Amino acid sequence: MVLPNSRTDLILAEKLRLLYRGNFAVPANFVIACVVASFLWDAVPHSVLMGWLVATALAVFLRIVLYRRFVHAAAGGVCSACWARRFTIGAAASGALWGAICFTLPVWTDHTDYVALTLVISGVSAGALTTIVTYLPAFLAYVSPMIVPLAIVLIRNPASEISVTGWLMLLFLGVLAMAAKNLSRSAVKSIELHVDNVLLNESLEKTRTERDAARREKWTALGQLSHELRTPLNAIMGFSEAMAGEYFGPLGNGRYKDYAGHVNESGRHMLRLVDELLELSRGETGKLQLKESPVELDMLLASCLDIAKGEADGARLTLKRHLAPGLPLIRADKTKLRQTVLNLLSNAIKFTPAGGTITLAGFPAPGGGIAVAVQDNGIGMTGEEIELALTPFGRVTSPLNDATPGMGLGLPMARRFAELHGGELSIASEPGSGTTCTIWFPAERVIGEPAAPEGAVCSAAFAA
Repeated sequence: MVLPNSRTDLILAEKLRLLYRGNFAVPANFVIACVVASFLWDAVPHSVLMGWLVATALAVFLRIVLYRRFVHAAAGGVCSACWARRFTIGAAASGALWGAICFTLPVWTDHTDYVALTLVISGVSAGALTTIVTYLPAFLAYVSPMIVPLAIVLIRNPASEISVTGWLMLLFLGVLAMAAKNLSRSAVKSIELHVDNVLLNESLEKTRTERDAARREKWTALGQLSHELRTPLNAIMGFSEAMAGEYFGPLGNGRYKDYAGHVNESGRHMLRLVDELLELSRGETGKLQLKESPVELDMLLASCLDIAKGEADGARLTLKRHLAPGLPLIRADKTKLRQTVLNLLSNAIKFTPAGGTITLAGFPAPGGGIAVAVQDNGIGMTGEEIELALTPFGRVTSPLNDATPGMGLGLPMARRFAELHGGELSIASEPGSGTTCTIWFPAERVIGEPAAPEGAVCSAAFAA
């Protein structure tokens, strides 16, 4: 059902939907009228009963048509207050027809018919509480034309017991009105709460969509900028390398050669940062694709340690490797997996004081998967710092890394690459106790029979 967007229109539409949902009661009204006509058949002239039944049937038919038109209009998004007025008019017509048959009681019927019709009117009025109480005017327009004529007829009866019943019917009408008012108020509050929840969800969804669009636009722009920066950086590196190597003759002053070397080194660093930014922007915009192939995990991890050894030696750190025996091949993007492990090792080196130890481990994970972990005994992080470190460009400050180059992209890229492989990156850390970053690869990444997970292997991997 297409509904208007404003809160008032939505509340009105929901009220009308609840009001019109009790369409089953309309034909039931005619069935009850036929039952009443059957026990009045011998007392009331047939022409009067048939005329009353025809009028009741016409009212039922028109109300059913009204129900169908409302459904069609609501499906097209048209839910105006006139539908409530039309419903009220139809309900009042049906109630008036019941009131009309009540006026025949003192003319042709006896006390037995009084009692029977009183019970019918009471039951029909009480039943209306479950169908049309959402809109109080419609409820009162339906039950008042029934109960008031019946009460007048009963009160005017000379028999005291019948007359008392008439006064009780008026009291019954008052009780019904109070009950209907309370139920209507509760229904309206429920409707308002439901509509507010719908509007809140729509607002949250809209905000989420706008946020995602803004994020994609931001990362697309950064990706384009990174791509544009590669060309001049490559030129700078090429020219500085030619100058440092004096390919076309001596520079004349040795300091120029040193400057050219510094320019080349800075250019290479900038290019690495641009490449990281470009990779991350592709991941954030969903354009990053994997080039999968079978990967020997033990050989890849060994090569990562060889690459990181120079940086670790410069920081006076010890690198260790613990691999579970018989690790199977995994299906992965070898380049991105190597970059992920190197990012984790680089982060561990930055946050570990001299004399510390960094351990690279690979072991079977529960469920048939494979895990790769990097553990250090460095300064560690708090929960808030972990959240910051996983945010692009978020850098955790410390005396160890204040002067360290970087843009805070290592951990975000590692998490993105892990997610691209269907896995996840988990970080366990405490201040002063070091950090453990673990990449969990699912079982479907394993090629061949997975190795059985061994708690001893995992424990040994992180032994001091």
